[in-house]
Formats: sequence, C-alpha cells, structure tokens
Amino acid sequence: MSKLSEKDLVLIRNLEDSCKVNYKQVADKLGVSHTAVKKRVSKIISRNYISLNVSLNFKNLGFTLALLFLEVATDEHLNKLLDRFSECPRIISMFKTIGDYNLAALIYAEDRRVLDSILGTCMLRTMEGIRKSAVIPISNILINRYYNMKIPVQKWEIAPCGVDCCSCKRYRSEECIGCPVTKCYKGWFSIKHLPEENPRRI
Repeated sequence: MSKLSEKDLVLIRNLEDSCKVNYKQVADKLGVSHTAVKKRVSKIISRNYISLNVSLNFKNLGFTLALLFLEVATDEHLNKLLDRFSECPRIISMFKTIGDYNLAALIYAEDRRVLDSILGTCMLRTMEGIRKSAVIPISNILINRYYNMKIPVQKWEIAPCGVDCCSCKRYRSEECIGCPVTKCYKGWFSIKHLPEENPRRI
C-alpha cells in the first residue's frame, strides 16, 4: 500500500529544485488551491516523510535498502557501467572504494522480493566485467535517514539501462514490478503524468 498519493509525489517533485515553496505555482500545476497545497506540505513534513532540501525518508516510506559491492575489472568496464546506469532511478548513490571491491552502490526497492528480482536481472552486478559482487541488505538506518532522490516519472518505454521491463520474464510472472520510470511500472513510487505548467482545471 502506498504511503504517498500521486499528488504528494508531484508536489515533492516540484519541491526538488528549490526548498522555497511557491504555493500558487504548485497549486496551478495540481489544479487545487494554494491553501490545500500548504496543508499538504505541512502534513507530509509532520509525518517525517521528507526534510526540506528535499530528501526522502526511505525507512518511513517502507523501502528496502541495500549496499551493492562490486569488483569491476577495468576502467573501461567501469565507464560502460556508469554510462548505462547513470539514469537508473533505483540507485541512490554510487561510490568508488578501496579494498576487495572497487565500487559500491546504495540502492532501493519497494520490498525484498523486488530487490531479489532486480539484482538477478538488471542491476549493476549483471554487467560484463564484474569479477565478483556482494549484496548487504540494510536492516535499519541509524544516522542520516534522509536521502536526495528524484521522484521518478513514467515516461520511458524501455528502462534507461536498456532493459525492456514489459517483456521481462520476471515482470510477466509478477516477481518484479518494473522500473519506476517506465510506462509498465506496477508500483506506487512514480508519477504517471507530470502536469503542465498551467493545466486546465477540471
């Protein structure tokens, strides 16, 4: 069950570029009054779903987080990996590391089932040039629970990484709900249509 409505997601998307809320501008985009927007902002903040920079509280929103560690064979493989996954909506952050693994990524999924599915099908570890990998699910966030994250918008036919979710075996068998920026995404954490600047009120 989603904890935020699509109007909440649109609102957060509009807050991302600036922490200063232009209630009238956002109200015009949502087709509601500026008072309604102000109340909705206050409600979302009071539930600790966001902090104003804007960052998301993934724990309170019910997401599963994991650290993915990779040993990438060469710089060429690393560059290909970065090119392919630079717009992946499930990657919160990525780091170069020193030691047994030379790359790490903080990723999210709607639940453990979806996490297992994407890790086995389309996530970083499936790329050519990955010598070894390790996944460590995060059980709790102790410090800094808020992370910057763009609210996905369903505008792609095929995922940015090149995977066709709609024809994926795991997607068809309902083991996965698809990529949040594709039109066949079945989850709640995505905006189906981002309103125009001045939509006609209904």
